[in-house]
Amino acid sequence: MRYPTGFLVLFISFCITGCMSAQQEQVLKDIKSQLAELQSRQSKTNANVEELSNKFLLLQEQAALNKKRIEELKTMAVPVLPPEELKIIKLETEEAKKETKKTENASSPEALYNEAQNLFMAGRLPESAEQFSDFIERYPRHSLADNAQYWIGEVYYSQKDYQKAALEFKKVIDNYPNENKAPDALLKAGFSYIEISHNEKAIDALKMVVEQYPASEAAAKAKAKLQELQK
Repeated sequence: MRYPTGFLVLFISFCITGCMSAQQEQVLKDIKSQLAELQSRQSKTNANVEELSNKFLLLQEQAALNKKRIEELKTMAVPVLPPEELKIIKLETEEAKKETKKTENASSPEALYNEAQNLFMAGRLPESAEQFSDFIERYPRHSLADNAQYWIGEVYYSQKDYQKAALEFKKVIDNYPNENKAPDALLKAGFSYIEISHNEKAIDALKMVVEQYPASEAAAKAKAKLQELQK
């Protein structure tokens, strides 16, 4: 049986088109798979950078605290006593000194704050948040209170609980608007809003960083992020 030439041309064209479509679909699947893999790698890279950045900031804080302690020790007056009196004092206080040091370290604000920092760097985030909260409850007017509140926000940000992170970062602005962590907290609140697709709130927060803290490093980061959002 012979088929008309036109029918054969149409049949062959249909087969070729079908084959091309199948190939294209496979190519598209491969591209999607590669994109998903790249996005996954990028997400992991961003998370690693965020983690390293936080650890670096915490180490900077610890170095600053240590420097402050050294300066305080330098200004303390040390009485000069005769050698025989020094021996007596040493004999009487050698055992008590260890216990006193333990008690002082355990009860000092800086020791509590350092412990919370170390928990964060060790990846024990829930415990770290509890310790920072305990610090704020005990020492709400301490110079490190705003830092403690900021790191509570970072705990939730690291856990990808961006809604909670935004609330905790906002507490820094509400309670410590003039302290050193206020610009960074407002910036991270903006980043948190971006993660949960609250772009209007994010833009408002980032603009506030630029307007209220124009000379801060956070302001430069806020400007860059605003340019991305407003493209």
